[in-house]
Amino acid sequence: MKKILFYTVCAAAFLLTGCAVENNHLSPADFADCLRRNDIRIEASRPLSPDPFRASSGHAFQIGDTEIQVYKFDVSSSVQRKRLDGIADSRKVYVIGIPFYAVVHGSFVFVGLDKNKQKHEIMKAIKSFN
Repeated sequence: MKKILFYTVCAAAFLLTGCAVENNHLSPADFADCLRRNDIRIEASRPLSPDPFRASSGHAFQIGDTEIQVYKFDVSSSVQRKRLDGIADSRKVYVIGIPFYAVVHGSFVFVGLDKNKQKHEIMKAIKSFN
């Protein structure tokens, strides 16, 4: 009985922390606005295919000399929610078997932050992206 209660509490805590940020209504274009509000200059942007991660949409932003990739997952879909939770747990996405560091915030996955010189400013913008 104690094991069942323990696992129930753990599952509830996990689900509640995953739902802490509600930004499923936003888009990658809204993230571009968030970057601008935080005085981060976007050199260029382009749409990305969401297929590699089976996300809903994707977009790339050139910030300084590196590119930040943003993928949106629709958390109302149980399949995409499960995928997003897996990325949040491992903090990695894989492209052709190569792992890349990823940050999950709400419905979005951000890739390429670790190599950007402005990563602290971008992380501040991501945390305000609600």
